[in-house]
Amino acid sequence: MNDASTDVIRCEAVLDDLEHERAARFTHAAGRVGYVIARSALRRLLSGYLGDAPTAISLVSDARGKPELAGAHEGALRFSVAHSGDIALLCFSRVGVGVDVERIRPVVRADRIVARVFSEAMRARLARVPAAEWLPAFFAAWTQREAFVKAVGGTLMAARDPLDFEWPVAHEPRSFPGSFDGSRRRWTIAALPQPSGYAGAFVATGDVSVLHLFQTPP
Repeated sequence: MNDASTDVIRCEAVLDDLEHERAARFTHAAGRVGYVIARSALRRLLSGYLGDAPTAISLVSDARGKPELAGAHEGALRFSVAHSGDIALLCFSRVGVGVDVERIRPVVRADRIVARVFSEAMRARLARVPAAEWLPAFFAAWTQREAFVKAVGGTLMAARDPLDFEWPVAHEPRSFPGSFDGSRRRWTIAALPQPSGYAGAFVATGDVSVLHLFQTPP
């Protein structure tokens, strides 16, 4: 057994039954391994924040499908997880938060996706992007939209968002007002620095002035 297989087995050891079931649904080995590693990292980092064993941490989904802490640690911390290719993002906060990362790649019928998923403001901004920058801009918009959905819970198609996405991307947090679910609130958005060929984004409910970014080696 090689070192990579041993690492995956160690990661699997801290997952609960539901996470094992979700891992088994992946049809591609790379996707399954990425999920297992990301969920293991989530549990181990939560363990450090909460002072409890990774296997003792209870994770559930709320009514909108957003993962959250349950049991003894209910409400102690908010978090969001995303992974794509060789990259995983994990975010921890006291407020509602969402992160997303995507490998930049050609997209079939991207124009239909833009028309169905993005807000009018985001569509207008994308229409003004030069052709040479369009694909990175599309994934910047996609990750910012997905991060918003993760911050509030729900689905990419159902959520109605107040975002006018950042392009060119700004890595410093930007706060702005917006309406959602009939109430007026503030939001914070930022593009997260990623390796070449990836796009990443952060969205939080409320004003967030500082992001602490930590990178672990591969």
